[in-house]
Amino acid sequence: MKAFFYGLSSGASGFFLLVLATFMPSLVQAQPVNDGQPVKALTTNASGDLMVLRGSGLLALKGQTATEIPLPPSNSGSQPTSLAKGADASLYLAGPGLGIWRYDNANERWHSLNDTLPDLGITAIATHATQPDTLYAYLGDGGMFRSRDGGKDWVKVDSGPREPVQAFLHSDMPGSMESGWLFAGTTRGVSRSMDCFCFWGDAGELRGAVSAIDYDPSAPENVYAAIKGQLHHSPDGGETWAAIETPQAATALTFSSTEGLVVGTENGELLTRNAAGEWLPIHE
Repeated sequence: MKAFFYGLSSGASGFFLLVLATFMPSLVQAQPVNDGQPVKALTTNASGDLMVLRGSGLLALKGQTATEIPLPPSNSGSQPTSLAKGADASLYLAGPGLGIWRYDNANERWHSLNDTLPDLGITAIATHATQPDTLYAYLGDGGMFRSRDGGKDWVKVDSGPREPVQAFLHSDMPGSMESGWLFAGTTRGVSRSMDCFCFWGDAGELRGAVSAIDYDPSAPENVYAAIKGQLHHSPDGGETWAAIETPQAATALTFSSTEGLVVGTENGELLTRNAAGEWLPIHE
């Protein structure tokens, strides 16, 4: 091979390098970025691109192109475990030892929202369905915290469910005495409360450690949860649940404006369902 290159005329060599430089970017983009690590969290950004969090980092997926988003700095080496998109499409990220961060699209930088938190042990975050500046966070033994000014000031509002919270969402499902509902995926199942924090109760009889929970924004009574890799669906806001078979163990969930329900799996894949109920891979 070396002799072949040495034997090329300078003109032919230059043409070869030009062709290589032209086509190499598309070849690189066509390579799969799934490294086989479980999907830890999913959401979408302001452009509707899928945001995929794995152990290897955070990726923005647009069509067949994957762009890596550098993670916030961490002196302890802590890794994020939770993603959320605000009502204004702001992107938030959190994790134990990392606290809570918001991504600034204009500057392509993360901004810490940790100044008024008692510590950085955040295990789950949620954003209000309709109020851009209202955020929620679960701080382990510290309980539930809320910010109404975009993360500048955090105030403890509740102790939370009896069991530790691993996944969290706010929904504008009708029927609340306030502005919506909070669903918490705990180590025991799904808990539910109106966002007045009046009472935490079981959302149906679903039992097991919940790794992910989400709902259909166009039909808020449709709630989905992943428990020990099994996907479950509630058509009535958590009153009743039914299992949905998936080709791989489900670990993360989100709703996309183009794909509908997107499931992240234990093998690092992203799956969506067509009108016939068949699961199809979303190629990266």
